[in-house]
Amino acid sequence: MDKTQNKSTGRLGEDLAEKFLRRKGYRVISRNFSTRYGELDLIGTKDGRLVFIEVKTKIGDRFGQPEEMINRKKVSQIMRIAQSFILRNKEIASKYPLHQVDAVCIVLGDDNSLVRLDHYENIGE
Repeated sequence: MDKTQNKSTGRLGEDLAEKFLRRKGYRVISRNFSTRYGELDLIGTKDGRLVFIEVKTKIGDRFGQPEEMINRKKVSQIMRIAQSFILRNKEIASKYPLHQVDAVCIVLGDDNSLVRLDHYENIGE
């Protein structure tokens, strides 16, 4: 899979995740927040919390599951990026003193149809 296809798969996954999260009562306030540490896919709020959301999307299961791409190192990276967001957006952060890291893992079929979407809450603990 080339970089263009990876980006479009990632974007499709982020769109699906955002739609799913909105239905669950999340309010998405930022997408693709970038720092020198990397990029956060989605940032949202729910129940008085600021939620930093990593989205992993794969086509098929030939090369493993999306969950396998989220390890301790990845969670630490997400938390560093989250700190950068908090420092750059003090007004928003002050409204939401509680924070959490979630992951949305998506598997698509070869035709980009949704096969599976799983939401893991508060993975940063």
